[in-house]
Amino acid sequence: MAAPTNDLDTRFWFQHSNGQRLYPYRLVNRNTGKATFRVAKPGTGANRKENQIELDDVEDVYRHVFGHGWSVRLRGHDPKLNGLYNAKGYSIVRTSES
Repeated sequence: MAAPTNDLDTRFWFQHSNGQRLYPYRLVNRNTGKATFRVAKPGTGANRKENQIELDDVEDVYRHVFGHGWSVRLRGHDPKLNGLYNAKGYSIVRTSES
């Protein structure tokens, strides 16, 4: 059974300029029914699903984000604030790694 779409993983975070912490979360792929984290390489039209890759393990997500500078789908405890963010993005003031 697929994990819920609001399955936050709190092992690392980005802090938005509004003060809210954002965490990676799993999204369900409607075609496969599988819940995964999504990351995207910068400069690829990343907000399009076909330009994102799906990862099962949050450790892989961490390596892509902090090791390679990729963007990751994040959201806060308030699900209204969600999207694709990069650690060096204009609305991010710090991360769990800064």
